[in-house]
Amino acid sequence: MEWIPPEEAGLTDREQEILRLVAQGLANKEIAYRLGISQNTVKVHLRNIFSKTNLQSRTEAAMYAVRFGLVTLTPSPPVIREEAEEEEGEEALPPGEPPTAPEEAPEPAPAMATAPPVIEESAPAAFPRWQAIVFLIAVLLGIAWALGPAPARSEGPDVIFQGDQAGQGIERAEALSRWKLISQMPTPRARFALARWRDWLIVIGGEAPEGITDRVERFDLRRERWQRGAPKPYPVAAAAAGTLGDRIYIPGGVNPQGQPIDRVDIYDPEADRWSEGPPLPGPLAAYALAVAGDRLYLFGGWDGRRLQGTVWMLDPARGRWEPRSPMPTPRAFAAAALLGDAIYVVGGYDGQRELTTCERYRFTADRWEPCPPLNVGRGGLALTAMDGYLFAIGGGWRIPLAFNERYQPGADRWTPFETPITGTWRNLSAAPGDGAIWILGGWSGELRAGVWRFTPFPFRLFLPATQR
Repeated sequence: MEWIPPEEAGLTDREQEILRLVAQGLANKEIAYRLGISQNTVKVHLRNIFSKTNLQSRTEAAMYAVRFGLVTLTPSPPVIREEAEEEEGEEALPPGEPPTAPEEAPEPAPAMATAPPVIEESAPAAFPRWQAIVFLIAVLLGIAWALGPAPARSEGPDVIFQGDQAGQGIERAEALSRWKLISQMPTPRARFALARWRDWLIVIGGEAPEGITDRVERFDLRRERWQRGAPKPYPVAAAAAGTLGDRIYIPGGVNPQGQPIDRVDIYDPEADRWSEGPPLPGPLAAYALAVAGDRLYLFGGWDGRRLQGTVWMLDPARGRWEPRSPMPTPRAFAAAALLGDAIYVVGGYDGQRELTTCERYRFTADRWEPCPPLNVGRGGLALTAMDGYLFAIGGGWRIPLAFNERYQPGADRWTPFETPITGTWRNLSAAPGDGAIWILGGWSGELRAGVWRFTPFPFRLFLPATQR
């Protein structure tokens, strides 16, 4: 087994401290007491540790801490309590749970928590039982590795949602002339649905600090004010929104238990009321969505078991979903946008890497064709069409990003343009409006609440009409 060193994995000082206590056999409750934080914060730190280092259990965590010198072996350390942790639900967290930045408890730590744990430096008098167990496990893992490659991982939530906590975004200090931070969402969130309706941006569901939420918040573009909308009947994340007429459709998504659903909710923003639409043919989340004419198209996604390449079209007049030609490249967390007579489906994430893939769907002919790939892989990006261009903004799971990209049909490549947040900025949403692109929220080491306005073409030339 190949483990990533703490420095390369980006483990924080607090995460390394928690690893030391895990290696000493402390349960989450004891760790929380020693450090003066909540048990839930300990669980979030552990999930971050497992995600960054690819560890699978507390026993492996203890081995890891010893291997990289985070803790010194003692003659008789406590036993690593795997079963107790699983009973409390602190080891097997739902992998589809939203990324939540750990928050330290506001109250001061108890007096006992100020004393650091004692680590004996003397050599062990005898080979302790727990070291023998760790040694045996290490030998067995080494034998398994030597016999052949591990079986392929299933495309379940542990793959699709892995690395949720990984990555860090850095907001650029210098002013960017085309970018302006306009407002803050009342609720920071990622993987939410965003719809443009008249002069409003409507934010629906997603992953918030409290978990997957049903909140609906509406931003008035004219007055630049927020107001609350009627909550969505079923909270979901990893869903998107499409506006057909005066109705906003939100198909599927991941529920608070981390499983995709087939339910379709319809929002009437005029009446601020919800209704239920025709269900999807099956559970689906993390798809790409676009509207063409009076049809809604869903591309790819994840059904709870594997990546999908399916394409579904909703005809609201008939009230049913119809299959279309599947995508050449199955994927999740891609983005789609209508430009001209085609829908472009760009980027994506397959649980292992971000994709540079660009595929163009001619919806009238129900035909796929390739388009130039992105310069870098982007998963969880936003894609918006404006003034004959496509704008790919954000993304990043494994690859830190330093720029966004723009494409005009007929060109042979995508062109970089500046970004206000470098590194990681994924699971954000964007929508065009009034000569600008509005970019909201996302994840960049923490849930974001910023509302950015990007003006692609700040200077426009208008030629007066002439008479002959």
